[in-house]
Amino acid sequence: MVKALGKQDYLILQHDYMDMIRSNSFVNGLWTVGKWFAFVSNIQNLNLELVTGTSKDVIGFTPEEILEKNAAFVTGFIHPEDFHFTNMAIGHTMGYVNSLPPEERQHIYLVFYLRAVHKNGSLVTIQNQNIPLVFDEHNFPYVFVNIITDISHLQPANIPHAVLINKKSNLHFHLDSNTLELKPTAQLFSQRELDIVRYLIRGFSSRAIAEKLFISYETVRTHRRNILQKINAKSTAELVRYVMMNKIV
Repeated sequence: MVKALGKQDYLILQHDYMDMIRSNSFVNGLWTVGKWFAFVSNIQNLNLELVTGTSKDVIGFTPEEILEKNAAFVTGFIHPEDFHFTNMAIGHTMGYVNSLPPEERQHIYLVFYLRAVHKNGSLVTIQNQNIPLVFDEHNFPYVFVNIITDISHLQPANIPHAVLINKKSNLHFHLDSNTLELKPTAQLFSQRELDIVRYLIRGFSSRAIAEKLFISYETVRTHRRNILQKINAKSTAELVRYVMMNKIV
């Protein structure tokens, strides 16, 4: 993802955040499956300050149009029925951040799965990876990069929902319109399985993974079978969908 961000043309209003995005540890670990664009939002002055990526392919609006609409774009492109959930999830997230020691607050980010309204009026199912960039003196975030990916082709269920991630404690919390309580989700995969999952979703073969991890081909094949069985999946494509929708890696 960070390499792709570096290749994009982008437009800014006031501040150039690209170096900050490229060096962000969260962004360096992100990946997408589908067309995407990103925008930087400042919740203190309610401005958009940067747009990059293929926004016209995803949502129908050019970067210039998005910047012109400014804050109205942020509130308008989310489907009205999902917008209330978004606000509720953000409220719960900020409450959680407030409960943490200041030194831990920079390790939190939120991923939304929502319906967005295309410029032509059609609906697009999106993933919004909401990454904090700038923090105030109390370590509360106020500038975010939002990476929007079209995941309509994955035909996801349970929309809207969100995953709150604490990278410091490695805790994941799932929130949907029926359950907004922050209860940690149990880790499904072992560390070795997670290592293999990271390569599988990027298209590596079992032999290539074995070479990367310095383990045998048969060990990878065994892990691969166990991974698919744990999520009741029959193919790597189904694994990709599961990982994307649950933000496993």
